[in-house]
Amino acid sequence: MITIIAGLLALACLLLGFVATEFDDEAFANPAKILNMPSVNVNHLRWFMILDMFGYYLLLLPVIFFLHRQLAQTTAWASMLTSMGYGYVLVGAIGASVLAVVWPDLITQHRLAEPAVKEILKADFLLITNVVVKGFWNYLEVLLGGVWWMGVGYFAIRNRPLKIATLALGMACLMDGIGELFQISMLAEIGLNVYLLLGVVWPAWLGVNILKNKL
Repeated sequence: MITIIAGLLALACLLLGFVATEFDDEAFANPAKILNMPSVNVNHLRWFMILDMFGYYLLLLPVIFFLHRQLAQTTAWASMLTSMGYGYVLVGAIGASVLAVVWPDLITQHRLAEPAVKEILKADFLLITNVVVKGFWNYLEVLLGGVWWMGVGYFAIRNRPLKIATLALGMACLMDGIGELFQISMLAEIGLNVYLLLGVVWPAWLGVNILKNKL
């Protein structure tokens, strides 16, 4: 049930993200645009990141250790794969928690600041955003998560449709990470979009299969 809830919260995260950025797709690729949106609701942005922290990350912890038991029966790499899944959750949740605090604060200050100070705050906003989004998430987190999902899909899941979805999720993460590392923007963008969508579907689907004992 916790894993199903993770999928639902991840879906709520995406929906609230669109609401918070006024349905501007470019705001996800270029967060600096958020600073120029006078009507953006900073509380929505805060909850956008809180839902991200729980939906895409923290609520996956129980199933990571649940799947470890499956991995331990089929591969000697079980501990390494599980540690990568744990690393994915930890790095991702830290990044989301940082932005949940920093984004609302900097945006509020930016609105009230003098023009010269606005540029300083904009630089601070872009710096912390790049540290989290590029450094924590797109360089490190997705590589850890990608290897974990590939390992889980190959070694732990027998249900064929779910296995394919798990491997696809892992591949999407690796595409995102490799695309960012080698600055292949199209590869990274495709991988990221697939990851965001399957990151909603996969936990709910996995949770249902666990309830039905059809893993």
